[in-house]
Amino acid sequence: MKRPVVLIADDDQVFCELMHSVISAAGYEVHTANGLDACINCLQQRRVDILFQDLCFPALSDGYEALDYAHEKHPETTVIMISGEGHIPDAVRALKCGAVDFIEKPIHPEHILAKIMAKESQIDLEESNKSLAIKAIGMVGTSQPMQIVYENIIRAARFDTPVLITGETGVGKELVARAIHKLSKVADKNLITVNCGAIPDDLIEAELFGYEQGAFTHAVKARKGFFEYADGSSIFLNEIGELPFHVQAKLLRVLSEGEVQKIGGEKLNIKTRVICDTNRDLQQAIQDNLFREDLFYRISTMRIHVPPLRERIEDIPALANYFLDSFSAANNLPQKPITPQAMQWLSEQTWNGNVRELKNTIERGVINAKNDHITVVDLHPDNERARKRQAVINSSSFRHARQEFEKEFIINALARHNGNITQTAKAIEYDKSNLIKKMKRYGIRP
Repeated sequence: MKRPVVLIADDDQVFCELMHSVISAAGYEVHTANGLDACINCLQQRRVDILFQDLCFPALSDGYEALDYAHEKHPETTVIMISGEGHIPDAVRALKCGAVDFIEKPIHPEHILAKIMAKESQIDLEESNKSLAIKAIGMVGTSQPMQIVYENIIRAARFDTPVLITGETGVGKELVARAIHKLSKVADKNLITVNCGAIPDDLIEAELFGYEQGAFTHAVKARKGFFEYADGSSIFLNEIGELPFHVQAKLLRVLSEGEVQKIGGEKLNIKTRVICDTNRDLQQAIQDNLFREDLFYRISTMRIHVPPLRERIEDIPALANYFLDSFSAANNLPQKPITPQAMQWLSEQTWNGNVRELKNTIERGVINAKNDHITVVDLHPDNERARKRQAVINSSSFRHARQEFEKEFIINALARHNGNITQTAKAIEYDKSNLIKKMKRYGIRP
């Protein structure tokens, strides 16, 4: 369970010290602030889950300013006002401005702890629901690199700032974008997806920003652009690194001014959350004058890197079974388990195509499987070594299986020692004369 971080904001130093002692003794991370600037600095520097704030801080205007800042910049922070006797009307006003509760002084420590534990339960429920949502769109894996990705997705979903998702082809960058949108406050709206690399350079501006009738030769009627369709929602710019340089300036205006300039038309004010991804090195593209540096910093307010599959091989069994179940169910096929040998083979591959390549391999295995399980040969029919290994496993007699194993073992051992029989015998701890006899029996030449 993720424990909430607490901030006590009160100009009473003794009260702050007392609350710090009580809350930290209960095992929670707690910080204190004795003024408006200290409170805002703390909110800027770290995650704060629950803020207990004195209404008069020391002035009533300071209390409202701190509340406004927390409500606007950190909407995920629960604000509970602390009010002294005679300030109840002001506390009610604070509730209307974004506070969720208020506590009247004098305060019993148990009351504070009860509020913190309630927030802890809320966080746990939210994290659980978000994890389910992430899994529901096909994100699988419990490795440490993926845990970092999940945490970043949840963090990004709380805000409207641009997000840049990086990673190799096939790692699942679009799934990350969909997860961010799914968990955001505009999840009920459609995510508008644009493949920047699939639209011709001479059409991309019109597709993104729209145009009015007669704006150019073939503009027989006005048309909305993708950004206009995404107003009030999120837009996902797939492969942002492929966006032509001349269009990047207009995208920068959208991000900095919230304005879309339709071709041949007026400017439109829009509110759109921009999510981008790329498999290119945008820093190098900046050096090569292919990508605007100012645009790069705009789109990368928050960055999420999706690791390649080779850096999270412990996720391969879960991913393989997920793709197996999904493909079998979608095609009304009986579920056939992947053999341990096949799963081991999957874990040993380099997966240059990442998760996408693994998915295709599993689907191939389901299609090729002739028995009640999926073997290495089913997954990779062109693998001669795998076919021989499977033949050994399916052998009708132990004697034949042992002979096939011995033959492959000796061939591999000789290969490792460049055909030198003496070195091979020594390495495998086997009598040289007996090794020569085995080689003759199996027709093996050094």
